[in-house]
Amino acid sequence: MNSFTFTCACCGREIASLPDLAYDAPFHYHGLSQDERSKRARLDADFCVIDGEDHFIRAVCPVPVIGADDYFAWGIWVSLSAENFERYARSFDDDDQSTLGGMFGWFCNRLPCYPETLSLQTTVVPQDGGQRPLVWVNQAHAEHPLYVEQRQGMTRQRLGEIYAAETCGGRADPPQDPEAPD
Repeated sequence: MNSFTFTCACCGREIASLPDLAYDAPFHYHGLSQDERSKRARLDADFCVIDGEDHFIRAVCPVPVIGADDYFAWGIWVSLSAENFERYARSFDDDDQSTLGGMFGWFCNRLPCYPETLSLQTTVVPQDGGQRPLVWVNQAHAEHPLYVEQRQGMTRQRLGEIYAAETCGGRADPPQDPEAPD
């Protein structure tokens, strides 16, 4: 297959690779002020806990691109029950995390170019060898475009629209403090 390219829908630039787009924290974390974050939340590259009650892990939401040999990946956050979070955290350094099996989770980022994604029901599938878990939108959302694209793939044009929204049009989850003045 030839090298993969697509065109950014915003600036018209030709992109010569399949990008991954990632979020640095769950949407809920960005809803806290800086002061609240320091008092109520713990965040690192793979885990986030808010108020000792809300448990989030970083994961990968893969979407195949029609005509590509690889997936486009959203680096997103999902919430897990306290029990599944602890199971996942305890086995985090194990090479065989897939033995945990699939776990129920809630999608915890808002993706551009989609109807609401926050709180979609998901299945979180731990991976072996230090890979982040995969996230699949559940059948309960069979009409949602993300569910459909995870199973049928997206076009290069659609990837260009998403890329433009993330790089030229701004994120749905703002990286800055949401309470900062405009």
